[in-house]
Amino acid sequence: MYKVKVSKEIADALDKMPIDNWNKQFNLISHCKGFSGNGICMSTNYKDEFKILNELQPLDFARCLIVGYEVT
Repeated sequence: MYKVKVSKEIADALDKMPIDNWNKQFNLISHCKGFSGNGICMSTNYKDEFKILNELQPLDFARCLIVGYEVT
């Protein structure tokens, strides 16, 4: 698997998230709830400082949490 290339703004938001396994699982489930089955963001559960994460598709968000990410 490869690291996801993200913008500086997305990386900043991801850096603010807790990194323990419980929080990774909770954040992934919460993120996916906002998307339809075909990957369209329908709603958000994020506070303003994290809304930029809605730009990440669920699979890319999961890769960021599990494999990692790098800033483009």
